[in-house]
Amino acid sequence: MKMTKAASKCAAVLCAMAVMMPAAAAVVPATVFNGGAIVASAATPTYNFTSMTGDMYVKNGDSFAFTVNVGSWVKNASYQWEIAYAGTNFNWQTFSGATSATIKGTMTDKLNGAHVRCKITNTDSGVVDYSTVRTLSNIAVKAAMGTAVKQSDGSYKIPVTITGAYKNMVSTFMPNFKFDANLVSAIKWEYSSNLVNEGDGFGFGFFQENDPKDTDGDGKTDRVDKVAGSYVLQHATVMTPTVLGSDNVLGYLYVTPKSGATAVKVNMTAYNDNPMVLTGSNVEGDMVYGATYTGTTINVSSSTTSTTVPQNLKVEYSEQYHQMRFTWDKVSGADKYGIAVYLAGKWRIQTSNITTNSYTSPKNMTPGMSYKVAVAARVNGQWDTAGAIKNAITVTVK
Repeated sequence: MKMTKAASKCAAVLCAMAVMMPAAAAVVPATVFNGGAIVASAATPTYNFTSMTGDMYVKNGDSFAFTVNVGSWVKNASYQWEIAYAGTNFNWQTFSGATSATIKGTMTDKLNGAHVRCKITNTDSGVVDYSTVRTLSNIAVKAAMGTAVKQSDGSYKIPVTITGAYKNMVSTFMPNFKFDANLVSAIKWEYSSNLVNEGDGFGFGFFQENDPKDTDGDGKTDRVDKVAGSYVLQHATVMTPTVLGSDNVLGYLYVTPKSGATAVKVNMTAYNDNPMVLTGSNVEGDMVYGATYTGTTINVSSSTTSTTVPQNLKVEYSEQYHQMRFTWDKVSGADKYGIAVYLAGKWRIQTSNITTNSYTSPKNMTPGMSYKVAVAARVNGQWDTAGAIKNAITVTVK
């Protein structure tokens, strides 16, 4: 079973990658899959099946249809569709009355993760074979870009999340990020450090979109141009899917606006309509997610409130109690703040569980003692400690 799934997965990923290559590089030999083995075309084929409708996502209540196609040499065929429900380890059951080249149905929760295949008999030659196995899914997910947060180098860090995935797992995800190239000077991708499992990489990559050109009209690609303002993340695993952390963040897009830009809109769509898919050795079949995509806008003009470093740090002193109270401006998207003090040549964390934009020190501190203090904010699960240290202030107990 693992060998069959590996072949199926590799074929699916190669098909997805083929759309990114020049047309001449996507040609494959004339072979078909028959019972997991590759059989070359012959004068007298010993198989019937040639192609079939792919795996699909269907909302509950919507109709679906799978159709099998047979070779031109099959003049008379009989069909019998079979189904294996999720969690039954491919325990195939006959679909009563489903005896044509097409099977139709209405999606329900019971059919989520179910597999279908068709037994095809050439009634003239007696040859019997089976179609490819396909999987139904009703799992809807959301791929979204979060709030853009300014970094100390002038770039904006944007989380890309996937919510609703089965057990937080995803195998194939190919988003296309588009923006006005006149407003952006740099862009890069970074995977989240909070992933439970990165997965076994077959196609990890982030690159500028290719645009194949046929300049001489011979039907072949002879030049590939780069598309301005369009970048693609090619994320694909083979047998071990990626498992997201509790924050649902797959990774971060870093965008650096050009000087003078006040707002940069970043759209996110499925590259060439490639579906988001879950597959692997611990998953039955290839489950296609019903995915929606949401982009974001970087508001450069409001960068002072988007920074990951607390600004406008102020200190109030109590000479009576020898105590200090720190306040700062709230950081957009921050869920926690932390205070660190530089003592004996090291930064030492006093607390990292502050939920408001203020902190009061313990009483009875030593008058006249000076301390270097840094305040950090946690945004999207990340602490910008480097930025906080750069923004540190020195205070003296009164």
